[in-house]
Amino acid sequence: MNNMSTARESRMHDNRLRAQVSGTLERTDGAVLRWWRSGRGEPLVLVHGSFDDHNGWTPVLPMLTQHADVISYDRRGHSLSTSPRGRVGVQADAEDLLALIDKVAGGPVHLVGHGYGGSVAMLAATMRREAVRSLAVHEPPLFELLHDNPIAKVLFAEYSVWLGHAAGLIRGGDFAGGARVYAEKIGYGKGAWHQLFDRERRATMISNATVWLDQHHDPGSYGVDITTLAWARFPLTQLVGEESQQLHQMVADELAERLPFLRTVRLPGAGHAAHMTHPDDFATAVIGHLRVV
Repeated sequence: MNNMSTARESRMHDNRLRAQVSGTLERTDGAVLRWWRSGRGEPLVLVHGSFDDHNGWTPVLPMLTQHADVISYDRRGHSLSTSPRGRVGVQADAEDLLALIDKVAGGPVHLVGHGYGGSVAMLAATMRREAVRSLAVHEPPLFELLHDNPIAKVLFAEYSVWLGHAAGLIRGGDFAGGARVYAEKIGYGKGAWHQLFDRERRATMISNATVWLDQHHDPGSYGVDITTLAWARFPLTQLVGEESQQLHQMVADELAERLPFLRTVRLPGAGHAAHMTHPDDFATAVIGHLRVV
C-alpha cells in the first residue's frame, strides 16, 4: 500500500469523533451561510433540497458521522442563512457550496445532495471537479433532461400546473398553502403535509416559501448541464426511492444512460423523502458509496 492510500485509510478509520461545531460563512454579495460540523473521517457535505434546511438530515446523522466528518448547512436564504432578495438560484447555490468546501472543509469533499440540493451539488462538481472526492445525489429534479421524451412532456405539463399554483399562493402571501401544495402535489405525495412532516418541519417549509419562489423563477433550476460528469474521475452514485413519482424515476434512468460510470441504488419502499422515512437505508447507501471511493 502506498503512502497516499495509507493516509486515506487512516482518515477513514480515525476513531476520534469531532464534537459538533458551528459557524457562519460570509459571501461577497452579502449572503451569510450558517453551517454545522461533526463526525470522523473524510469531509462530507450535505446539501438539502427545496423548502428544507440542515435539520432535514437529522435522521441520517447518527450513522453518517460514524463514517465521515459531516458538514451540513442552510442554503442561502433558508432558515438561519441569509441572502439578498433576488440573489437565489442554482448558480449562486453552487458557488456558495464551493466556497464552503474551500473555507470550512479546507479541501476536496464527498458531496451528498437531496432533490434540488442534488442539482446544486452536480453543478458545483461540473464547475470544479478537483473540489470533489465523490458525488451522491437523491433524485435531483433535472427534468430538462427529458425534453425529448413525449411521456415526460405530458407528466411535466401537469407538474407545471401545480408548480404555478404553489407559486401563485406564495406570491399572494399564503405561504402555508403554497408549501402544502408543493409537499402534496409536487414533492412528496398526497397526505404528506401532515403524515410526513411534523409541526416543526411544516413551520420550516412555510418560513422558506419565499426563497423557493425565487428559486422557482430561476431558468437554470431544472437544467444543469451534466456533460462533463460523464468523464469525472470521482465516484458517482444516485439514490432512487422505488416509490418515488414517475418523473423522478425517468430522470434517474436518463442519468444512468448519460453517465456511464454512475451507480444506481434503489431504496425499497422509499419515496422522495427517503432520508427521513428510511434513514437507515439511506445512510447505508451513502456509506456504501463512500467505501467505493
